[in-house]
Amino acid sequence: MNSYVLRYYFIHTEEEDRKTLVGTAHLSIIFLNVVILVLAFLLMPSIIEHYQIHVPWNPYFRLAFVINFLDCLSIIPMVVYRVRQEALKFVALGISRTILTVLLTLYLVVNLKRGLLGTFQAQLYVLIPYSIIYFLVIQHYGKWRINWNYVKEGLTFCAPLIPGVICYQMLSVSDRVILERNVGMDQLGIYNVACQMALVLNIVIQSGYRAIEPELFRRYGKEGFFSFIKKTQNLFFSAIYIGAFALCLFSQEVFYVMTSEAFHGGYLLVPALIIGVIMTGQNVIYSGILQGEKRTKIIGLSTIVGAAVSVTVNIIFIPRFGVYAAATASAVSYFVMNTILFKAMTYPGKSMIRETILVLLIPGLSYILFLMLGEVSIIGITIKLVALGLYVFMVCRVLNVDLSHAKSYLIKKD
Repeated sequence: MNSYVLRYYFIHTEEEDRKTLVGTAHLSIIFLNVVILVLAFLLMPSIIEHYQIHVPWNPYFRLAFVINFLDCLSIIPMVVYRVRQEALKFVALGISRTILTVLLTLYLVVNLKRGLLGTFQAQLYVLIPYSIIYFLVIQHYGKWRINWNYVKEGLTFCAPLIPGVICYQMLSVSDRVILERNVGMDQLGIYNVACQMALVLNIVIQSGYRAIEPELFRRYGKEGFFSFIKKTQNLFFSAIYIGAFALCLFSQEVFYVMTSEAFHGGYLLVPALIIGVIMTGQNVIYSGILQGEKRTKIIGLSTIVGAAVSVTVNIIFIPRFGVYAAATASAVSYFVMNTILFKAMTYPGKSMIRETILVLLIPGLSYILFLMLGEVSIIGITIKLVALGLYVFMVCRVLNVDLSHAKSYLIKKD
């Protein structure tokens, strides 16, 4: 529904229609999550008991469902700030909630010794007052009524994405599930640590796309849209590729400083894992363009195919190649997804060859330098910095990005 509001907000030009759209989407999300919450309270205790799930309904699952419900109240208010380009309010609301949650979690877990329960309670205690803030945002920018034409329009737009969302979750967790049954806990631990490091790039990708998405939908169908997309895509991809290469190059130093000796070898997994993360960055741009074209069925189909590829590759190759097979499966599945999306896009001047070469250079050069340099050293860090500089120069030339103009481009969006 958040994608629906982002796409259709700019189609409506009257403020009254926009407020009705916001209110309809918000009330629809509330209704759906009330149904989920009621079903959970009625059915989950019996399901947990029947399947002998070790995590109890009370308090953990019960708190998790309540937290999920309250968290859903934030979706449309945060979208409102994005489409209205009120970046300060968006950042202030998001960061303040995160900081409060972290501080309260530390207090409950460390000071009061509440363990896992403390992490759930911290989220709940912060979400309760923030739910009031979200209510006030909708009160100001929306109408508390449902337009059934908007509901029908929204479901038509969103329904094709739902199977894809489910498959995306399968794609995200299938590697851990299969690894758990085929490798030792030491290998699984190293894999998880490497995944967390690669996740840093994914956070940057998602944050960057949230800034781009409203502008993409606002400009869709207008003169100069394809020029805007090409410039934005090249700049966005350049930032991802350069960030990914830096993360890979210096992953050895990060593991050496931040982890125990048993995990030091985990840096070798980062270049393999980073490919899949980079391709999620490409994926969000391609998906955004297709959402602008209202072709959400293609997005859902690509995710279903990607999940099928990921699960298949993991099942076949993890027993033989372990954690490296899991990392490769992610890259292969996202490459298949991106190829489907790329083929479906209709804008002129689209390219995938240059981008693919730049992506493949990241793990290739990283492993060559790891092999040549060996242990962490000042000389090694210096050589890596030089390699990073050369790669930055190459990316900017290949994608025709002028770094001196990047800041003004982002501010003016011209």
